[in-house]
Amino acid sequence: MHLIRRPRTSFGLSDRASTMEFKSEAHKEVYERTQEHLHALFGEVNVKSMDGTFVLQEGSTFVYTRVFPIGESKAGVEVFSYVVIGVTVSEELMRYLLTYNLKLILGGFGLALGKDGKGTVLLTHTILGNSMHRDELYGSVSAIARVADDLDDQIVTAFGGQTALGKLMESQPPPEYWEE
Repeated sequence: MHLIRRPRTSFGLSDRASTMEFKSEAHKEVYERTQEHLHALFGEVNVKSMDGTFVLQEGSTFVYTRVFPIGESKAGVEVFSYVVIGVTVSEELMRYLLTYNLKLILGGFGLALGKDGKGTVLLTHTILGNSMHRDELYGSVSAIARVADDLDDQIVTAFGGQTALGKLMESQPPPEYWEE
């Protein structure tokens, strides 16, 4: 097992150090390659790290990239986005997501249910990290970002809930205004 300390610097989180725990050498190698590729593709300043997950913002959505072990000798790279949060789950929503999945070239929609009965619509794509090339990671991140950003507002309009950015802004304090 390998440990690496990384600062938490993303989206309102403190800068206190967090520990990334690797389950195997393959997990560590794929994590480091993923980080290098993301920095080269999108710029180090645009890629935040949060508890071992890389985060980028695209319009009103955030794209997350995480590396996970597959046994001792392999690792996967999951690229995902929380498209809509707090949506009322209905048969109509599920049909919409399943039908749209047929149109997607990379990735697919999923639906997670919260304890409150509300749903979170996710869009996710997984790559085998050991053989991943920079262009493959770029294609996955770009596809997830584009679809999530294009559809989040449409889903909110049709089915309710909030975009990821809308949820984040709701939890942020309002800006201060100074009178002159």
